[in-house]
Amino acid sequence: MTELDLTVAAMAAKTKDFVELAEVTRGHLTESWHRGIAVLTGPDGKIIAERGNAKRLIYPRSAIKPLQTLAMLRSGMKLEGAELAITSASHRGTDAHLALVRSILAKAGLEESDLQCPEGISYNCSGKHAGFLTCEVINGWNKADYLSIDNPMQKLVIEVLEEFSGEKILHSTVDGCGAPLHSMTVEGVARAMGKFCLEEQELFNILIANGWVVSNHGVPDAILLDAGFLAKNGAEGVFVVATRQGHGIAIKIADGSLRAAPLIAIKLLHDHQLITDKQYSELHEKLAVPVLGGGKVQGEIIAI
Repeated sequence: MTELDLTVAAMAAKTKDFVELAEVTRGHLTESWHRGIAVLTGPDGKIIAERGNAKRLIYPRSAIKPLQTLAMLRSGMKLEGAELAITSASHRGTDAHLALVRSILAKAGLEESDLQCPEGISYNCSGKHAGFLTCEVINGWNKADYLSIDNPMQKLVIEVLEEFSGEKILHSTVDGCGAPLHSMTVEGVARAMGKFCLEEQELFNILIANGWVVSNHGVPDAILLDAGFLAKNGAEGVFVVATRQGHGIAIKIADGSLRAAPLIAIKLLHDHQLITDKQYSELHEKLAVPVLGGGKVQGEIIAI
């Protein structure tokens, strides 16, 4: 192993870095627990609250898609409104979502066959891929190579991630959609999302105005976007929330489940007076996943 490989291995999240963040009750007993890492950073990028070891490397997965969209804009992409929002989406493949992706492709003179994500246009990352391809066309880059880590578009993504996280990208692999996937610390992810909201208000406003585009109606990140917060889920239990004022939250659930993450996020916001009691109550009611038995509520998920 190289010295860099050894550094990455030493920084990677390990079992001892995760702590209990939520419990699931049924019939007055705790039936399950979710362990994880959660961190809240301030507008200055410094840690305000930390559960577990937030300096450990994770894969942020789709949670950092807004930063990938920012890289697209910096490369010259001119999309607006819902079409711009879907480049940050993990969409649900509805007719409305697919129509937006098809419109982006058509404007760039592209075909659905140009998409290299699994399942083509139906894949939940197809909006991001359409954005990447649009940038390839605008700049005369090699669209057949758009997912290579050496492609100019992907190099620009790395530059944005490093700029906003304040960290160097030390390790990369391939995401589920085929795009380059870069390891970041949990703290770095939170810092990056907070900085994004503080400095990229125009894009922030477009995302919160199009919550359904980013996921779908009634999905946790859309609920939080509709409430005025940047929110994005990622595979394997990653969830981010950030405020217009530059606070960032990043959560990594050890078992890969996302059901508790939104509740953990709003508890952090509430514990640090970033939302009112009323806002917390309203969001909790919308985000809580009921624990059912016989069709009736028998317990709840509690952020701890």
